[in-house]
Amino acid sequence: MRAIGLAILSFLSKFALAFLLFLILKVLFYLFNYNYFEISQFKLFIGAFRFDWMTVGVLFLPLWFTHLVFYKGKSIVLKILFHLSNTLALLANTLDLEYYKFTLKRTTADLFKTQGITEDVASLLPQFLKDYWYLFVLFILFVLLSEYLYRKTQKIEVPTLKWYQYPIYFVTTFAFITLSFRGGAQYKPLDIIQAGQYAKGKNTALVLNTPFAIIKTLKDKGLEEKNYFSEKELNSIYSPYQSFSKDSITKNSNVVVLIMESFSKEYIGAFNNKDSYTPFLDSLIEHSLSFEKSFANGKKSIEALPSILSGIPSLMNDSYISSKYGSNDINSLASTLKKYEYSSTFYHGGANGTMGFDAFTNLAGFDRYVGLDEYPNEKDYDGNWGVFDEPFLQYVIEDLNKQKKPFLASIFTLSSHHPYTIPTKYQGKFKKGPLPIHESIGYADFALQQFFKNAAKEDWFENTLFIITADHTAQSHIKKYGTLVGIYEVPILFYHPNEKFNELEDSLVAQQSDIYPTVIDWLGLDEKIFSFGNSLIKAETEHFSISYINNTYQLIVGDYALQSDGNNIIALYNYVVDPLLKKDISKIEKDITSKMNQKLEAIIQQYNHTLIQNKMLVNR
Repeated sequence: MRAIGLAILSFLSKFALAFLLFLILKVLFYLFNYNYFEISQFKLFIGAFRFDWMTVGVLFLPLWFTHLVFYKGKSIVLKILFHLSNTLALLANTLDLEYYKFTLKRTTADLFKTQGITEDVASLLPQFLKDYWYLFVLFILFVLLSEYLYRKTQKIEVPTLKWYQYPIYFVTTFAFITLSFRGGAQYKPLDIIQAGQYAKGKNTALVLNTPFAIIKTLKDKGLEEKNYFSEKELNSIYSPYQSFSKDSITKNSNVVVLIMESFSKEYIGAFNNKDSYTPFLDSLIEHSLSFEKSFANGKKSIEALPSILSGIPSLMNDSYISSKYGSNDINSLASTLKKYEYSSTFYHGGANGTMGFDAFTNLAGFDRYVGLDEYPNEKDYDGNWGVFDEPFLQYVIEDLNKQKKPFLASIFTLSSHHPYTIPTKYQGKFKKGPLPIHESIGYADFALQQFFKNAAKEDWFENTLFIITADHTAQSHIKKYGTLVGIYEVPILFYHPNEKFNELEDSLVAQQSDIYPTVIDWLGLDEKIFSFGNSLIKAETEHFSISYINNTYQLIVGDYALQSDGNNIIALYNYVVDPLLKKDISKIEKDITSKMNQKLEAIIQQYNHTLIQNKMLVNR
């Protein structure tokens, strides 16, 4: 029996080594990002244990097969397999120590499905190594520690097993690896969604680990049909199919949608009654329709375009663009306005093909995509992502002067993206703050000011509706912007040089997906569209914001935020009186919880059905 015990110990020692490294990295993950978490329940640690155990089991399945032959534990093949699996896991977990701050979720396989990601990684790797050199030092130290400890496991002397001993060794290790592979003895193996059983909201990232999140989303099966309600009940609760009646006067304004990279509401003084990094935007807000409760529908740039231009949020683990539904037939601002003889251009100072923007805008009906390849002056390249904001926005003005009117222009800026580079001539000009992004926000705001200053000289300016929002939020310094509500707070404002918005309600909940229907309504068009947003001109409509992250749906209506995994309610918060989301009131405000959950389920059912069945056009 001693020989069997030593053989089992030889295998388990290698398994335990990998598990120990996972544990150390879990602690580091918390220390690197502790501002985003609140550890309040012990069961979180139980969940973390189970998910790490399962991940090691999955990664080490080939090792187990090999160990059946080389059970003495000294084979070079065994060592290579160990380090191959272990090193990939170490790399993924180590990179997420910092990358988590940008997405606020564990990295999933959708990162690798994003169009243009290979080119982006190749061009940005030198800068990433410079800014986050300590991550690579940590990674190398972990690899060296792995090798050191692995050699310790090889010192276990295992005698040759007799023929009748080997079946016992096989059955014992098979039982262990099977339990590991499933994450326990339950009926179904662990899945990402079950992290919600151990932690609420954003704390699920502490339960999960990055290799698990990537593995589980590599072969994402896509959405599943939901049947919360009958078709008649469903449409009476919520429908994304909308109709707009023609006004007595149809406006013929140009439309310009400015999507400012990483412009969190946190950085804008007008929303925070404190020093601002955006003095120009603050001044423009005074003459615009803006919203105190305004939210992005996602946490990534790739999730912003479908929301803003087509009213389609990403309520799944994949972004809409990189999902299997990305080629569905859709309507958008561009395709709708094309019927009214609008020309349309999407301007992006980044590399052509980045995040599939060019493909999406083509599917959405834009006439032109203008990216880095079309920009004429190489000296304005920022060395990382593309063209600096100021010269690119001036180029847009020149290009718009050549376009047939009326026109639709959507402009995506990029200077306030990591590594937050600003032109040499502006070094030291803009206010610095506690976060590296703050200075680049000041530069981007200045570029926006110059855009409006020079656009005002053009004949089309006075007849143009400007919409300004952000693609998503970035790092947070103020605590309330680090909550599951705060991480989506972005500006949404409408400005027209010759129109007043004073009579419109600015206390509504606004989301990016509202922009498309709002423009159609404001222009006074007789249209039927598909959108998961509502016109912000219609105050009588129940306005909401919807988002999805870490397998948690969040519906915001009025002062309340409901969080659910789609089957079970996680929490309800009054985020206005409780901005740090400390008190779950779902058991207290039962009527509000029930009503909001009914609407959330209706939105989910409509979303899954229309995407799966490719019914994202009216009357299809």
